[in-house]
Amino acid sequence: MSTNPSSTDSPSTEPSTQPGPELLAERSLLGISVHLIGAIPLWGILIPGLLYRYSSHEFTRANARIALNWQTIVTAAWVVALAGLFGLAGLTDRIALPGALETVLSLPVLAAVIAVFVLSWVNVVFPLIGMGKAVFGDVWAYPMVPDVVRFVTTRTRVGSDDRRTNAE
Repeated sequence: MSTNPSSTDSPSTEPSTQPGPELLAERSLLGISVHLIGAIPLWGILIPGLLYRYSSHEFTRANARIALNWQTIVTAAWVVALAGLFGLAGLTDRIALPGALETVLSLPVLAAVIAVFVLSWVNVVFPLIGMGKAVFGDVWAYPMVPDVVRFVTTRTRVGSDDRRTNAE
């Protein structure tokens, strides 16, 4: 008994995935890659912020907001740690502090610097997970990250499209 490959009874071996253009109508490449773009130092707040503000694609805006929230926290942590580190160094250079007081002042700064380095490692992992989730169409909110963008936009009315209605 021979089988005919053109038989209509045999199951199709073609993949049943969505074509590229239809897939990109639901989720954009910028919406997927904004997590990794945001993890690049010095671009972390700028690129997700611009994408959140000016993108008309809802998937891109949602992922940009999540990435911007995370990068705002990471940047703020770096600023606080560096200010504490350089502030303490400047203080101890100008004023002779007793050893015990200098140690007491150094401990919170040391803790902040260690926390920033841990946060920097997490800054590699979270964007990869966020991008992976975005590939499959999900918007993954990073754990324990407050929605800073929503707080700022509701307080300052930044980002609203109907500014005349907000002014009334």
